[in-house]
Amino acid sequence: MPELPEVETVRTVLSPFVVGQTIAKVTINLPKVVANLQPATFVQKMTEQNIINFTRRGKFLTLHLQSGAFVVLHLRMTGTLTVEDADVPIEKHTNLILTFQNGKELRFVDSRGFGRWWYFAPGQTDTSGQNLLGPEPSAVTIKDLQRKIATRKTALKTLLLDQHLIAGIGNIYADEICFRAGVRPTRPGNSLTSAELKRLCTEISAVINEFIQFHHVPFAVYAQSKGTSYQNDTNLRVYGRAGQPCLKCGRPLIGTRIGQRSSVYCEYCQR
Repeated sequence: MPELPEVETVRTVLSPFVVGQTIAKVTINLPKVVANLQPATFVQKMTEQNIINFTRRGKFLTLHLQSGAFVVLHLRMTGTLTVEDADVPIEKHTNLILTFQNGKELRFVDSRGFGRWWYFAPGQTDTSGQNLLGPEPSAVTIKDLQRKIATRKTALKTLLLDQHLIAGIGNIYADEICFRAGVRPTRPGNSLTSAELKRLCTEISAVINEFIQFHHVPFAVYAQSKGTSYQNDTNLRVYGRAGQPCLKCGRPLIGTRIGQRSSVYCEYCQR
């Protein structure tokens, strides 16, 4: 599932090809992809709209339109966005296409079909869920953690994954943050000391910003991979490495499940 760094890659790579474009045609191949309107209504409202900005909040992306309307989208588990020439063959599971007046197309491909788009008229309340998100990782403060984590008996990793507490952190980076902070993801939030909370606060921002930089790829690389080229694999220290040596101490990393999510940590380096 794309997490904040991957979604930010989508935004930064595609923005130059999307912002400033006028939508000439909208094609919907999976009706449920539009969450809050009938497909025909979505098509009617989007056609001839000009895109003036492309932003991200947590794992949500937003297309801002010149009319004052805006479109929120969420990639969910398997969604990808690409920009293609109109004559490029359409891939299977291409659920929505915005065709621009310049002949390019913004294509949304989603094999699982969980990704969603929402259209909101000027002044309409955003009901996509992004208005319920907690602060961005780069904006998290010690006071946030003291209020949202240090008072809870829930496992730390589960708290980090709660988008209402902190926006954008997913399974991969929760493990990485806990490792870098030296805290086991299984620990109850209210068991963390002041020093551990300070380290956690630092690493939440540092890890996410670090992987945003790792993921920065040229458009050609992104396009060749159809929007799935991310550069995190060689930089992950614990995620997906259960049973392998810890990169700090050399002991085998422990694999477990926390709240139905696979998790990896070092029982020696993380306390």
